[in-house]
Amino acid sequence: MDEIFGLVRMKRHYDEGEFDVLIIDSAPTGTALRLLSLPEVGGWYMRRFYKPFQNISVALRPLVEPLFRPIAGFSLPDKEVMDAPYEFYEQIEALEKVLTDNTQTSVRLVTNPEKMVIKESLRAHAYLSLYNVATDLVVANRIIPSEVQDPFFQRWKESQEQYRREIHDDFHPLPVKEVPLFSEEMCGLASLERLKETLYKDEDPTQVYYKETTLRVVQEENQYSLELYLPGIPKDQVQLSKTGDELNITIGNHRRNLVLPQALAALQPSGAKMENDYLKIRFADSTKV
Repeated sequence: MDEIFGLVRMKRHYDEGEFDVLIIDSAPTGTALRLLSLPEVGGWYMRRFYKPFQNISVALRPLVEPLFRPIAGFSLPDKEVMDAPYEFYEQIEALEKVLTDNTQTSVRLVTNPEKMVIKESLRAHAYLSLYNVATDLVVANRIIPSEVQDPFFQRWKESQEQYRREIHDDFHPLPVKEVPLFSEEMCGLASLERLKETLYKDEDPTQVYYKETTLRVVQEENQYSLELYLPGIPKDQVQLSKTGDELNITIGNHRRNLVLPQALAALQPSGAKMENDYLKIRFADSTKV
């Protein structure tokens, strides 16, 4: 519930428009992805269960009410009450359109030059793409400065040098900015100003540094393909299935029920391949195969 109402608060700020930039200091990866998946998961339940239940409830209310009220002592919910949860969901659904618009919304991943942290950040990048949320910048944090000459840190510095190259290579073509390990905690306006100068200098930090296309539909002759950007994810880790107009995509513990565009909804997946970090899913008319 905290996450749901957090989304509603974000939508309220967005609608009021009294801001230069909205910054969400996200929770760790798992919680952040659960937050991003809420609009779609909520939509799935609304389409599959709530709307049919609402229609049945409205139809049965005049018949059941005379029997139900004397026994229970209260009335069944009317249409206005039943509409309230759906209107609440529509607010979250509207926010999803903002979060997946890469011209105005992006994620900036912060990682450390350490093996496990880099792997977790790469997974986060792929999972964000699964939910159609673009990343525009990677920050490599806590890099030991060259002026630190204490022999104790020498092996750390050599290790970090290797992982720094990996960060640039693994996240390419995303831009990468580096932040040194400061000698004090980044607390207070003076420290934050120093961090800002290190990261952005004279640049506008609100700009979108890289417009990442996480989802696209491509038409080639009489065939369509859905291309999903999943950097670093092997094809054998992706499971696909289609139910009605939804494509179900599962990677590890993360699943997305993607409502297909109208051009693809009536077609069936006919094959998939991983190419240049894009999972390319081909669709064909099953009646013509």
